[in-house]
Amino acid sequence: MSLWWVPGIRFNDWVFTEPARLSEWRQPVCAGLFVVLAKQAQWAPKPFQPLYFGEFGNNGHSALDFDGWVPPAGRMDELYIAALPLPYSTTAQRFALRHELIRAYNPIAQADATRTSTRELARKVDAMELRQQEQNAQILALLQQLNAMFGPQPATPRRPIGFLAQAAAGA
Repeated sequence: MSLWWVPGIRFNDWVFTEPARLSEWRQPVCAGLFVVLAKQAQWAPKPFQPLYFGEFGNNGHSALDFDGWVPPAGRMDELYIAALPLPYSTTAQRFALRHELIRAYNPIAQADATRTSTRELARKVDAMELRQQEQNAQILALLQQLNAMFGPQPATPRRPIGFLAQAAAGA
């Protein structure tokens, strides 16, 4: 079934509500995502450019959380907002979808939001190296056990087979 007739504004495969003025907007009761928009004639099929993707949820926040980004005060009347209600979503799901939309549309207010800092990258590399060292030690211990299992077994003294001249002479 095609969704081309559904009212709203589409970002990737998600259909947000029709844009409303930011000053008049009321947050839905359930959790979801929102996008702050500005009118931009070059954008199609609807002339709205995304400026900021955010999340609202059932974590007790009554006001929108702009993560440090404050809409310009002089342009508040020119800003619009659209919501994507996700009533049974988890915080991790909303976070992942939000970052997917940020990567896809590169909004002006979040141009550097998805880039990882060098400190964070260094921490991740150190954690990977530590895990690799632990795995290498486990593999070496496993190989030592396999070598001991398949290696030469200690020889126990055996009784000679056949006629023994010394044993016959003494009898």
